[in-house]
Amino acid sequence: MSIYIEKNRKTKELIQRSFLQILEHKPFESITIGDITKIAQINRGTFYLHFIDKFDLLDQIEHQLFAEIGNHIDELQSRYSSTQTLEKEQEHLAATLFSVIELHSPILRIFLSNHGRAGFHIRLRDAFSEKVRVNLEKNKSINAHLNVPLEYFLSFITSAFLGLIEQWVQNGLDKTPQEMTSLYIDIISFIQKR
Repeated sequence: MSIYIEKNRKTKELIQRSFLQILEHKPFESITIGDITKIAQINRGTFYLHFIDKFDLLDQIEHQLFAEIGNHIDELQSRYSSTQTLEKEQEHLAATLFSVIELHSPILRIFLSNHGRAGFHIRLRDAFSEKVRVNLEKNKSINAHLNVPLEYFLSFITSAFLGLIEQWVQNGLDKTPQEMTSLYIDIISFIQKR
């Protein structure tokens, strides 16, 4: 990697970290480019070499987050055998996702707060739902055993799972990913028994 490319990468990361630092204490709507460049100790021109505006900056951070979460979903679901049950698949998926969420919790805590940009929940749900949809559609045995329309299944699973994530992040990650997985499975089992 050339020195120039490495310097650009580090500058971009500096801008993102500075922005997130501000976003912890100030609502997105109130943040200015001047705020970001002051914390990052760069000039405005340097900011505009990497981002169009604060919306572009936030979009890029969100896309990175969604891509990383999606990559973990892809990797996990690519290892499923067609003989595994839906319940076992959901347990593995939940365990992996709770671990990924724990890893990204500092960003999620900010984005899920009142300081984040409006609609983050919807964008996260849509990204998560689409990733799960693509992977479920590849698994013919899951689709054969699914007794409800896929859209309703996805809506329920993603809304329930993201609700747990939001509560967990708001509680300051008071449980381990393994405990959250057990909690998720217990809730699903309780619903099935009713």
